[in-house]
Amino acid sequence: MAEFLSTSSVSGTENREDEEVEPKFKYQRLANDLKNILNTDVVTSTAVHFKFLILGTFRGRVHLLDHQGNSVNSNLSNSERYTHQVAVNQIDVDPKGEYVATCSDDGKVNITGLFSCENNQNLSFGKFIKAVAVDPELRSRTRRFIVGHDKLILYERNLLNKLKPIELCLVEGNVLTIRWHGSLVAWASHLGVRVYDLNEKCSLGLMKWEAPTQERLENFRCHLLWSNKHTLLIGWVDTIRICVIRKRNLIEASSSNLPSYIVDPVSTFQTTFYICGLAPLNTNQLVVLGYRKEKSESFKAQRPVLCVIEYKKDSSEEICTDSLTLRGFEEYTVNDYSLGSIVEDNRFYIVAPKDIVVASLIETDDRIEWLIKHSKFEEAMELIATHGGSVSVLSVARLYINHLLTLKQYEDAAKLCLQMLGNNKILWEEEVFKFVKCQQLRSVSAYLPTSDDCKLDAHVYEMVLYEFLKFDVNGFLNLIKEWPSHLYDGLAVINAIHDNFRKQHAKQMLESLALLYSYQGDYESALRMYLKTRTSLN
Repeated sequence: MAEFLSTSSVSGTENREDEEVEPKFKYQRLANDLKNILNTDVVTSTAVHFKFLILGTFRGRVHLLDHQGNSVNSNLSNSERYTHQVAVNQIDVDPKGEYVATCSDDGKVNITGLFSCENNQNLSFGKFIKAVAVDPELRSRTRRFIVGHDKLILYERNLLNKLKPIELCLVEGNVLTIRWHGSLVAWASHLGVRVYDLNEKCSLGLMKWEAPTQERLENFRCHLLWSNKHTLLIGWVDTIRICVIRKRNLIEASSSNLPSYIVDPVSTFQTTFYICGLAPLNTNQLVVLGYRKEKSESFKAQRPVLCVIEYKKDSSEEICTDSLTLRGFEEYTVNDYSLGSIVEDNRFYIVAPKDIVVASLIETDDRIEWLIKHSKFEEAMELIATHGGSVSVLSVARLYINHLLTLKQYEDAAKLCLQMLGNNKILWEEEVFKFVKCQQLRSVSAYLPTSDDCKLDAHVYEMVLYEFLKFDVNGFLNLIKEWPSHLYDGLAVINAIHDNFRKQHAKQMLESLALLYSYQGDYESALRMYLKTRTSLN
């Protein structure tokens, strides 16, 4: 079983105010077979698929794991032929999860069928290969793939089933990363990002990227992600750009030399940290993994952050930010981290060389648990009423009653009993006994059910009367007047008055006795009490 990590143990808070902010994510550290892998190796690249995870390591190994970190038997584990001599730079998987592409600085590109060897390929280029991508089209039978170095080259099989290289584009420097979606291929070079249209067989232009001060652009990983077939997310250094690939309008298409499509940057904004990965969340919201620019007091790296950012055209706002305690974080650089995602499940894989932590959106039950833990009972009850949950509103209400009693807010607790307990006799009696312990039956007395629809045991009403008799004789008299006499044992209450008779309250007590005797049909005794009342006044 994977070790579960609460939000508080994985994410840190900046100040006390942050501690009261409802978390967006819960975290779980992967273990099982992954733990054994990381004992002797480190992760250098990953690919997250809805069926599995694939890890590339510093030693050139490639591992297939399930989402809990257990090893899965495949061609990757059955043969040394599909490993690299040095660190794996990039991994890509086809949508069906059948083929994996890997590349490395050993100059090799491997296309490996996980469970079939029919279309396997092992190419050697004699130069560093940083980027590779497999055909994302589900219907494709040709098993095409693209390799990037100083050129962008598409490989596909010809009619004789032989592998045929097609040079797509020359590159400014070298290809640093590739992301392929439909007919569009995005890649980053030493100058910026390009998008190539395979249908029109042309580049849609270069988006130049500003190099950081006293740094080289290629020293930072460029993070590309297609959120849909026409939207490209780019995160590089400390800048995020959202681009839409759209058809040119009539004015833009007036020149016949221009491609039919254009890359339109609809939003560009900076972050306070260096970007280690990004993924879409909701409309106009991104999940971003960040590396803090500032060092700690000991001049080591600070904890990475997982941030939800809401963006507009040229501005953004951090909705929430969690600091993550990943193993070895103090020794890592910005390029040591990456972020994978299964967008459909709102699940995000935070990858470090010696650790993988899964962040999942807080679900309703998690939110309810957090709200209860932080004494936000009204919000929890409202959430359950709106979205449901495994905990009932009544259960939370009873916890809320306990909380109010602890705070000595007895009147509010009593009102909540009236609001939530309805005509449930058993629950009423259970909650009333909590007021007994606090000697605050007087607070709940006005809210106790007294109708035939929900009549409590007689001793409950008697306890209330006894408490009034002890602490508030006027209140006791009012209850004798207001409550139906069949709710309690009148003779027992009469005896209690005699046992606790106090001369300073003789008038109220005698009047109470007169009423109680009359309720019993003992009018002679009642008259005697009324006469004594007059005597006590004189």
